[in-house]
Amino acid sequence: MPREPVNVVDRGAACLLGGALGDALGAPVQYLGWADIQRDHGPEGVLEPPRPALVTDDTQLTLFTADGYLRAWVRGRTTGEWDPVDVVWRSYRRWLVTQQVAAPEAGATGLVSDERLYSSRSPGLTCLRALAADSPPSPEEPHNESSGCNGVTRTAPAGFAPSAEIAYDLGCRFAALTHGGTGGWVSGGAFALLIHLLAVRGRPFREAVDQVIGRVLRSDPYTANTLNRAVVFAEEHRAQGFESVRVDRLGSGWTGPEALAIAVHVVLVYPKRSQFVDAMRAAANHSGGSDATAALTGNILGALHGTAALPRDWLAGLELVDLLTRLGSDLGRSVTGQEFDLHRYA
Repeated sequence: MPREPVNVVDRGAACLLGGALGDALGAPVQYLGWADIQRDHGPEGVLEPPRPALVTDDTQLTLFTADGYLRAWVRGRTTGEWDPVDVVWRSYRRWLVTQQVAAPEAGATGLVSDERLYSSRSPGLTCLRALAADSPPSPEEPHNESSGCNGVTRTAPAGFAPSAEIAYDLGCRFAALTHGGTGGWVSGGAFALLIHLLAVRGRPFREAVDQVIGRVLRSDPYTANTLNRAVVFAEEHRAQGFESVRVDRLGSGWTGPEALAIAVHVVLVYPKRSQFVDAMRAAANHSGGSDATAALTGNILGALHGTAALPRDWLAGLELVDLLTRLGSDLGRSVTGQEFDLHRYA
């Protein structure tokens, strides 16, 4: 059975907020090796987000995914027309405009009216090139072969779809709008399914991970096996009592499967609400895609535990808190049938 509606709404907000916190924590060190991180931040690495805690394009695109999905949901409710992939594609194209001009056009409405989003945070060339195309790609007709992590890092909102299978399909298709490599879009579906099972269905984390691996195995054995290694390494960690988490055993996190596997591994090692900070630090402090791996970890922990798990001192310095809270909450309201302001997404 799904969780109580109020809990799903809270977990929707926490999912987006937690991802943004991880994004901001990992952003300053995402291109550094572990030795360089220690040199710049001390022997334990980066311990908290900077102030202000600025997000990257990963969080910006997550917001536009949420906005696009909610626009599609509202259209489906009011007109019966349901095409979330096309609506999210057009939402991503609106994000692309924010990277090209300095401020909103006069009379702009919706998410693109917020001048804070008109800030280029070093978006990946794969995304920029894909979104500049005339038509949207799909898993069946990809425009490139990239399996980079920037596909999976924005698919959490798809987890608030009405069913597990729809969440998986939308996650795959949203990621495939920019990343055509199989691992690039399958990891997006896997992540959306995981978020759905945690936030909407209330599954225990390990049970949810096993269900995701079983579903992904039908689409991409490589991604499934990468996630399975995350489980095996977590079991080894507990059995052998390692003092620190070695996420490098799973790769650098630059690809979608690796980034998701690192996040899953970290949460398996630090599953408790009280371990949010420990998990985030472990996810960020490694040689590789620190912002992506920490963002995914934050999304998962938010979906699992709700806003009570998020450190208030970290949130105090985070940008876009109001947008993240509103869009995340509305995702939760949409899937539980609660009322919200539909005019925001008309």
